[in-house]
Amino acid sequence: MRIFYIRDFLSAQFKPRARRLDVRRITPEALLNYILEQRQRLCLQTLQSLASSLRSFCRFLCFSGRAASDLSHAIPRVASHERDHFPTYLSHPELNRLLRSVWGPSATQRRNRSILLCLARLGLRAGEVVQLTLEDISWRTGTLRLVQTKGRRERLLPMPSEVGQALAEYLRHGRPSSLSRHIFLSLQDGHPIRATGVSSMVTKAIVRARITTPGKGPHRLRHTVASHLVQRGAALKTVADLLGHRSLSTTQVYAKVNLPLLRQVAAAWPKEARA
Repeated sequence: MRIFYIRDFLSAQFKPRARRLDVRRITPEALLNYILEQRQRLCLQTLQSLASSLRSFCRFLCFSGRAASDLSHAIPRVASHERDHFPTYLSHPELNRLLRSVWGPSATQRRNRSILLCLARLGLRAGEVVQLTLEDISWRTGTLRLVQTKGRRERLLPMPSEVGQALAEYLRHGRPSSLSRHIFLSLQDGHPIRATGVSSMVTKAIVRARITTPGKGPHRLRHTVASHLVQRGAALKTVADLLGHRSLSTTQVYAKVNLPLLRQVAAAWPKEARA
């Protein structure tokens, strides 16, 4: 099995039919990037085996004289505790594909796109989305108020123009007439939709967009918002405030997806280790 992992890594780094594999060209960046890429599709146990195999391979190259230095330390440890897992999130192209999958002029498409944008841009929970009312939108200040939240704390979130525009189009041209003050309604009976309905819609949209991910529910989009923010350099406190986390310890898991920072660490590998 270790040979399989190593062969797969070498195939990704060198042309499949290369006459000679110059292992001296393997860099800390290449090792780290490979692990970060694979963690999107592999389960925790497999990722641990992959990392262990690559470390052994790096030590072998060094001890056998095929490489000038031991690069095994460039491969991050994969923790085994459940809360130390890498959060699974959608890449930017995957997220764009998902949003395009519900683009269209029908009432259903306008509603579903508005819901997806609330999940994918603001990190709302499905339960928070279905509780939104017309009074929670402030068009003048461009904010969205969350009252009935998991932590039972009211939050006021800035409403991106993309979200505001989608909501306005849905309210004008998609929302059925109803005495209910809830924003998102069933198009069949005009009653407020349920969290299970949101989950089902998101799952179907992810499948329709041909996105392969271990989880297909609304929470995957919540992970996506947080992960993308951290990658852009947002402070964990800012992410915690957006998501409504009471403790920063809940948000710290997203520090693992700060890929630019991790790649800077690899880029700063000591020169003597590359000699």
